[in-house]
Amino acid sequence: MKRTYLTMFIALFSIVLISHAGAQLIFHADFESSSSEAVPDASVNDPANWVPENAGTIWVETAEFPTGSMALHQSAEGCGISGDTPLPGVDGFSDGIIQAVFSWQDDDGVGFQFRRVGDDRGYLVAFGYIETPQIIIGSLADGCCPSGNCLDQCTCENGGNELLGVDHGLGDALSMDNSVAYFARVEVSGSLIQAWYMELDDVPNLFASSDELGDPTAEYDGADDMGPGTVGIWHESWGNGRVDSVSVWGAGGMTAVDPHSKLSTTWGDVKSSY
Repeated sequence: MKRTYLTMFIALFSIVLISHAGAQLIFHADFESSSSEAVPDASVNDPANWVPENAGTIWVETAEFPTGSMALHQSAEGCGISGDTPLPGVDGFSDGIIQAVFSWQDDDGVGFQFRRVGDDRGYLVAFGYIETPQIIIGSLADGCCPSGNCLDQCTCENGGNELLGVDHGLGDALSMDNSVAYFARVEVSGSLIQAWYMELDDVPNLFASSDELGDPTAEYDGADDMGPGTVGIWHESWGNGRVDSVSVWGAGGMTAVDPHSKLSTTWGDVKSSY
């Protein structure tokens, strides 16, 4: 237990260092109950303040995340409960970085909607798992993907409505018992959308610059709707999926962070405790 609290402190301290370095962190939710300098308003950690557009989506808090930390748990199932849940208070996003850590207990996908204005303006990056072994980038203007629909139902899964679909590269022997944590990042700059997707154990530093993560798994340069709009967690039929460490950085992303600073050392300590 002592190690768990030390891990939480180190992670939060790292976030504070990044904010002070000018990285423009504009949102962070870790789903612990208390506030801190990194999370001054603990209300973002309360599932009651995560209001999905589809009432069938049901978020509850859980302590059963692979890293041992608190997380949000999506407890419903079926395509009819799919949809977007806006991040509390993030409504003016155009460019920057969106990331979270996920785990799975079924074969469906989860992702981010951003630059969203209503149901038909903005973009979706969906991180597929077993059923859809791809990263899919789609436009809400093209119908990707209305509330209450899985990707195949809005023809955004090998159906032609998606802007891009790329093999996620994770293979097919993926667990469905919430035992493995996966890192997902989207970086948006003007017309360029880039996405990274990997096991959390393969991430050198949770707050590393995108260059440190290697080449993006998926990349699309043709996004012509510049926003601004909301950012949200989107899912399709993601029964018992879990999400932790949701972060958003504004324009400029994390370019101000020195990748060789103390952050790399402290995150190494965090990873060693998982």
